[in-house]
Amino acid sequence: MSSPNPRAPRRHRLVLGCLAAIACSAVAYAQDAQQQEEPPPTPAAQQPTQLDAVRVTGIRRSIATSVETKAESTSIVEAISAEDIGKLPDVSIADSISRLPGLATQRVDGRSQVINIRGMSEQFAGTLLNGREQVSTGDSRGVEFDQYPAELINAVTVYKTPDASLIGQGLSGTVDLQTIRPLSLGERRIVFGGQYEANSLGGLSDDGSDKGYRASASYVDQFADDTVGLALGVARINSPFQEEHYKAWWWADMDAVDWGDPEQPGRPANAIALQGSEGWVKSRDLQRDGVMGVLEFKPSDAFHSILDAYYSRFEQDEVMHGTMWSNDPWAPGGGVSYSGAQTTPFEGYPVVTSGTLEGVQPVVRNDDNRREDTLLSVGWANTLRFGEVYTLSTDLSYSRAEREQSVLELYAGRLGGQSIGFDIRPESGFNRYALPDMSDPAAVYLSDPQNWGHDGRMEDSFQKDTIKAGRVELNRLVESSDFLRSYDVGFNYNRRTKEKVATVYFADLPDERAPTLVDPSLLHSPASLGFVGMGSLLSFDPRQLLGRYYDVYVSESNDDLRKDFVVEETVKTFYAKANLDIDVSDKVRVRGNVGVQYIRTEQQSTGFNANNETVVGSQTLGTSYGDILPSMNLVTEFGGGWAVRFGAAKTLMRPPINYLSADSSAAVSTTAPFVWSGSGGNPTLEPYRASAYDLSLERYFGEGSYVGLALFYKDLETYIYRQNFPDWDFSAYDPDGQTPISDYGNYSTWANGTGGYMRGVELSGAISGDALHSALDGFGALLNVSYTESSIDPDPNDDSAGTDTIPGLSKIVANATVYYEKHGFSARLSQRYRDGYRGEYSSLFGQRQYRFTLSERTLDLQLGYDFPERSPLTGLSLLLQVNNLTNEPFRTEVSESTGTGLFFPEEYTEYGRQYMVGFRYAL
Repeated sequence: MSSPNPRAPRRHRLVLGCLAAIACSAVAYAQDAQQQEEPPPTPAAQQPTQLDAVRVTGIRRSIATSVETKAESTSIVEAISAEDIGKLPDVSIADSISRLPGLATQRVDGRSQVINIRGMSEQFAGTLLNGREQVSTGDSRGVEFDQYPAELINAVTVYKTPDASLIGQGLSGTVDLQTIRPLSLGERRIVFGGQYEANSLGGLSDDGSDKGYRASASYVDQFADDTVGLALGVARINSPFQEEHYKAWWWADMDAVDWGDPEQPGRPANAIALQGSEGWVKSRDLQRDGVMGVLEFKPSDAFHSILDAYYSRFEQDEVMHGTMWSNDPWAPGGGVSYSGAQTTPFEGYPVVTSGTLEGVQPVVRNDDNRREDTLLSVGWANTLRFGEVYTLSTDLSYSRAEREQSVLELYAGRLGGQSIGFDIRPESGFNRYALPDMSDPAAVYLSDPQNWGHDGRMEDSFQKDTIKAGRVELNRLVESSDFLRSYDVGFNYNRRTKEKVATVYFADLPDERAPTLVDPSLLHSPASLGFVGMGSLLSFDPRQLLGRYYDVYVSESNDDLRKDFVVEETVKTFYAKANLDIDVSDKVRVRGNVGVQYIRTEQQSTGFNANNETVVGSQTLGTSYGDILPSMNLVTEFGGGWAVRFGAAKTLMRPPINYLSADSSAAVSTTAPFVWSGSGGNPTLEPYRASAYDLSLERYFGEGSYVGLALFYKDLETYIYRQNFPDWDFSAYDPDGQTPISDYGNYSTWANGTGGYMRGVELSGAISGDALHSALDGFGALLNVSYTESSIDPDPNDDSAGTDTIPGLSKIVANATVYYEKHGFSARLSQRYRDGYRGEYSSLFGQRQYRFTLSERTLDLQLGYDFPERSPLTGLSLLLQVNNLTNEPFRTEVSESTGTGLFFPEEYTEYGRQYMVGFRYAL
């Protein structure tokens, strides 16, 4: 698959830079070590897992702690540690996680939201909070990380290899978010801070804001001779996001295929032309309130109890003002013609790039979208030691997410066909158009210019996701063995219920939908689309107009009716794990674990059977299955900081929850031969299953420095595809009065099919400047690059170009962070790069859509100063941050529709830079 991007050869510079920097750092350290004559290390000093005590603070402390976590783990993991309480390296959890080797973030609405691990979408990753599986505010399993404030998370561990005692793990990896443990801190800490935030695009509309703030506070203390610990934290964010958006709808040579429609006068023959366009400005105001609490009780070494809770409320108010139109042969008003059209050669094909469209009926859209998410997670863990060798652990948890959403759009436009001048290029960027004045209150009417059959649309939805879980585990120390240090046996019970209800309303103007002018007193200042030459637009609050001008009524299609569903899962996990530690020789030590899980899953779903926009019945379907999942993690340490890790396991990931919906649109044809046909979800789906193998070579040196090379291979035994079944049994469906000739017919649904491989290599390192030379004290770098490829075609029945990559797979992902920290000053510059990939996004009316997303390179800057201890302002830190420093756009491409194999630009959106300046004060 090719991508017409003349700048493509430059996209690997960051990758090559990472490789060169890591190699040079390793060589420099080796040369420096050879010049030092030191006595042989003692056996204790040979263990790379026992790093020196962390004596530094700030960025270097965070890196040293993270490297220590990585070194001490028996699994292959990546880790992030807060510089101090409430001070993760980034303002977003997703941003921090995406800087780890082999991980990438997918930007949604301009912010990092979901995480792709080793080339797989968020649906394949497990997400835990303090070791407990978390619910999702989305319509499936993928957790949206913007629900978790960075200020309330103390550390993150990403497991790339499974562990038999790790519950809720994913197929691609598992992200474990961790809050603080107050007794581990060992001192009282009070921290509070605030930041002012602004967007470089400014206020794009009257009803949107470009300024916001962040505020947080936390309190940690210990009581009763350090047997009781308490941690409390609150965080509020009021963040503005702005968006300038342009999208080309689709491209085609209308003469290459017999469409059966009249020609468009003036359109150059056999030329590829753009068939529709849109431009808009959006303003989003995000407000999230998060509260965290931890109560810890440890009266003796024999008993330890931790009760922790997290709650967040996330509100998003979004306004959009834009215009869009279709100019294909089916456009409203009897068709669109061209005048003065000019073509430009592109990859051997003529492409219409300039001229004037005649008879177009552009619609002015004013949208108001509101969303409120609430998330609650509570857990109570107890550990009881009895005798000398036994430890019993229990854990009860409850996690719940709710989302209420309302999406409203109203339409307006000038009467009759309009002329639109255009000057476009088949390359990513803002194109140029010349429209008539679309902001004139005397000429732009509330109406339905594009003949969508209604004058407005509103969809209200509610969904709830709940997990109730309980766990018990017994650990026994084994003191008599030379290789077995302990073993664990345990059981986890998890019950999950996800339900969704949606209602669609149409809004029509009275008097047979007669076009209506808006009272000027209800109008905002016109919104400008000058960045694409589309001029200004009539701008208003659609919710204010809805009750004044429109008749509103419920109108739901088959697809709308099928959005309602309930999915229930009961998962029972039995596991056993042996923890190994073997001294092979004076210099070689092997440690790790070998274990197995048996998982029994029962699932069912209830959904509607819709027929001709009418619910004719409901159905409850389900299945059960069991899996045996062995796993092994071994670490061989050779002294001198060298370690080799090997992991092997069978893994699974249950299907996306929305795939399990029992919804269907099934009906018997109304004419002979009266056969069944339908489509819908599949509650009998079984999981994605894979065998995974990992190998990692690591070298640790100095404090917080290492280099590592990791290889991984995943053999997916099965993958879930959309498939057609010509002999589907419809006996459980309601025929709605028809008499079919048979209970069997054609049904389209999700089903398990052939799998394939995922494989890749990761190179990573953390380099402290003083490990290279004393003159570089205070400097450092974090560098990583990964390459991943797959044989899986997620759409084997779709021959169209651009659909043959697994969602979330960027072949190359790279991160580079360079920093300086000394004498209170700190500076950090971080860049993330990911190759083009097939992303999964929300589409029209709540549906999901795959889109080919072009490569992106985002750059963030942080500057700070911590006042020294001798200063009367000790404890105060000042901070300046700029996210998306280079205003990196979001770009997608779409394949030409008549089989040329060419890709043309689709979406081009800029979100601006986010500026934050603030303080943090710690007592």
